[in-house]
Amino acid sequence: MPDTTQNLALPLIAANQAQKHVTHNEALVQLDALVQLACLDKDLAAPPAAPVEGDRYLVVAAAPTGAWAGLSGQVACFRDGVWVGLAPRPGWLAFVADEGDLYIFTGSAWTSFRATLASLQNLARLGIGTAADAVNRLAVKSEAALLSWDDATPGSGSVRLTLNKQAAARDAGLAFQTGFSTRALLGTFGADDVALKVSPDGASFSTALSVSAATGRLALGRIAGPVEIGTHAGALPDAPPQTVLRVSGADGTTPRLVLDGYGANAAGHLAFRAAAGSAAAPAALPPGAAIGQLSAYGYGASGYASAPRVQVAFLASEAWSDASQPTRISLRTTPAGTTATAEAFAVEASGAVRLAPLAADPTTGLAQGQLYADSTATALKWYTGTGWARISNFAMAAATTSFDNYVPAGAWTKVQFNIADSNDQGAFAAATNRFTAPEAGLYRVLAMLTYKRNNASAPTAFEVQLYRNGAPAGRGRAAATGALVDGVTALSLATTLKLAAGDGVEVWVRFTGADGYVAAADASFGAQQLG
Repeated sequence: MPDTTQNLALPLIAANQAQKHVTHNEALVQLDALVQLACLDKDLAAPPAAPVEGDRYLVVAAAPTGAWAGLSGQVACFRDGVWVGLAPRPGWLAFVADEGDLYIFTGSAWTSFRATLASLQNLARLGIGTAADAVNRLAVKSEAALLSWDDATPGSGSVRLTLNKQAAARDAGLAFQTGFSTRALLGTFGADDVALKVSPDGASFSTALSVSAATGRLALGRIAGPVEIGTHAGALPDAPPQTVLRVSGADGTTPRLVLDGYGANAAGHLAFRAAAGSAAAPAALPPGAAIGQLSAYGYGASGYASAPRVQVAFLASEAWSDASQPTRISLRTTPAGTTATAEAFAVEASGAVRLAPLAADPTTGLAQGQLYADSTATALKWYTGTGWARISNFAMAAATTSFDNYVPAGAWTKVQFNIADSNDQGAFAAATNRFTAPEAGLYRVLAMLTYKRNNASAPTAFEVQLYRNGAPAGRGRAAATGALVDGVTALSLATTLKLAAGDGVEVWVRFTGADGYVAAADASFGAQQLG
């Protein structure tokens, strides 16, 4: 029969042993030292100077000294004033008080249990808060999980989670589930391209975005607007209804949308498409339908305008077919003092340019070089810097008489031109034989008169002059003197007059010494507005 127990080497009481209590007490003392083993330290190579009865230490030094000499790897226990070494067996556990750690004897050395837990290797499964299984060999049930950089062993300060798949045709991804039914997938699925897929039921999936591994290009599925691209850090006013894309810049900066193109005929291209009907059943455009438009809004005293205040619109000018698709361009502006836009300029389907006619000269925002169509004067006008001047449809008139005009001797007599051959703007009135200036300006006035004898009368002079508002104009006068020849002697008068609006011009003649006629056959009167 052995003298000690197999595992703790406790002394056994032999049969018929004297003083059995000594052996029994020795076993109890050794049990007291080894059961619930708690040591004060493990890092000393020599006994402490003032040990207390019952103190225990792990002696891990390779060559301890003093009373611990030869006790390397053992438990040193201070008992009855001396140090006793207790040789450990594999599997013994000892708590080291100064470290707060539990150590395990492996058979050759004491190993930290904490370090053992920190370096678990080749586990078949691990469940935290739940059970792992053959498919989910790592399972965690928790409100949150944290992966942080390693600050215990200084490294780069970075943290990385790696999902490594066998081949490109396999999957590597994160699945987001509701009630264990997948609603989103993020990763590389069947390729090396990165994709985000979503599902309403865990069965059918739509690709919201993908990134090509070869080119790095991003491909998006349908995007619910408005999409905002901007550099403004603060809050922005609400976008107008039906906004799809919004670009904003920081305060004081100008946001730009740049379309770059390179090579021949590769300039940036902004395209509009429109159809009647619906997306599922498009139809031909009706007359006046907008194909595309550029609109500008502004901020008033209390908010943004509810409708555009400047607009360039591309419109269908007639009903479209496959064979005929005419268009026009319309530019709309907002007049001063109003909030309603009006068409100011258009390019018609024929290529003709049209200015929206105005009933009167504009009076605000004037600057030299402005141009507009005057519906009252039926003319184009431009602003000279001091006033509006006509540049088209000048007043012009050409008149004749249907009878020989009798002129008594020695009296200035008005020639009655009663037929208008041409009469732009109605400036010539046959009833008064007068040309009336429709507006202030410079006018060219011409008259051609031929003498006709009255029986045997023989005037000695034939004179002509222009009257303005019933009195000699003081500009332009002609005379023929001597022997007047019937049907041959003629007078031609041409002059330039500066007329005010409403000024009337007439032709007056006088014979000296005898009466006579102004012959109808060769008499004419004309006027032309110069500016």
